[in-house]
Order: sequence, then C-alpha cells, then structure tokens
Amino acid sequence: MVSRAEHRRATLLKLSAATTAAYEELGAVATFDDIAERAGVSRRTVFRYVDTKEDLIYIHPIMWLEVFDEALLGVADRPVRERLLFAAHCISEHIDADPEPVRRAMMVAQTTPEFARGYAAVSHRWIERIAAEILGSATDAQSRFRSRVLGAAVMGVVDASLAQWSADPSTSLVDLVDRGLDYLAPILEG
Repeated sequence: MVSRAEHRRATLLKLSAATTAAYEELGAVATFDDIAERAGVSRRTVFRYVDTKEDLIYIHPIMWLEVFDEALLGVADRPVRERLLFAAHCISEHIDADPEPVRRAMMVAQTTPEFARGYAAVSHRWIERIAAEILGSATDAQSRFRSRVLGAAVMGVVDASLAQWSADPSTSLVDLVDRGLDYLAPILEG
C-alpha cells in the first residue's frame, strides 16, 4: 500500500511534469485546467497542493526542503558547514538521480517572466530554512541577522551551481556546490 507521503510525492511530481509540459507547449497562457488535465488530476487536486501557478514550476525546490531536513537529522552534532555540505550532497544526489525534469522546469522558469515572483517566494523559504540551521539556539538580533546573511550566501551558491549545471550538463552538481561552499567556508566556520 502506498503511504500518504509517497502519494503526495507522486502527485507533486506529476504536477511538476504537467506544468513543464504545458508551459513548453502553450507558454504563459497555460492554465490550471491545462496542467490538471495533463497530470490526470482535477483542478481541485491541483489547489490542494499549491496556491499559484508559480508554485507549480518550483515543486522540485520545495520538495528538496524535505530532503534537506531529513539529511540534517543524521548530522545534527556536526559543525554548520559540514551539516550544510552533507545536506547539499543529499539534494544534489537526489537531483542527479533524475536530472531531466529539473533542467526542463528550470528552462521554463528562466524563460517565463511570470515565474519570477514564485522564485522569490521559494528562495525566501530556502534562505529562512538555511538561516535557521545556521542560527541554532541563538536568539540575539546580531545572530539572527548573521544567519540570514549567511543563509542568503549559501542560497547564492546553490543558485549559481544550479545555473552552471543547467547550462552545462557535463558538470557535476555535487562538485559545483562543494566548490561554492568552499568559498564560503571561512565565514561559515567563523
């Protein structure tokens, strides 16, 4: 029997594929109905999982938050850079296992201006999650500010790595993220 989490994941992946296909074929005029039909679900089901069309193209990065959190569970006692690097490796391996849907969604997102707002929302969620990991148990204003700055820097590494990986499929996403986090090592460990 399929668990609720597995069903959710399968539905999200169908929605992601349907969204990408609809935008590749129809462009910005693609509707929720077009996407629901391609995914083989009702419009109501689509809205059970997302609020906006922008959310649909960013299903993969939203799902990666779960991979991130799961990865961190096993390395909670390690220094922050090691934890972030381990989680980044897990996400990169997750992407490398089936890279084509991610590349196609990224191409659609980059060529469709209406997705900029969705990207900003997803990026903000990621920055806040990374910042929370960096912050740890500190509560003072200076630590909160530092963690958000570093969270944004780590997100910048991820963005730059994904852009390079998307443009050049021969590059290793894991290696790009490693290299990028190495650039940040002095401030993440400081």
